[in-house]
Amino acid sequence: MTGRNDSQATWRDGRDGTGWRKSSRSGTGGDCCEASLGEPGRVVLRDSHHPDGDVLRFRTREWLSLVSSLL
Repeated sequence: MTGRNDSQATWRDGRDGTGWRKSSRSGTGGDCCEASLGEPGRVVLRDSHHPDGDVLRFRTREWLSLVSSLL
């Protein structure tokens, strides 16, 4: 999803990209967001502490722009 080693990711609901991915770097406290590719052409983010709460939806292009700005 980010161009990094996705084999280190933890998929909560499956391994096909439609589940929720939590970064392997989130640490033991679990303070992290989770991402999903479950919507065509979008990356969806949610708070790992509130999985039933609101989500942020990014178009693929917007997601790649955000991630590249963080590197």
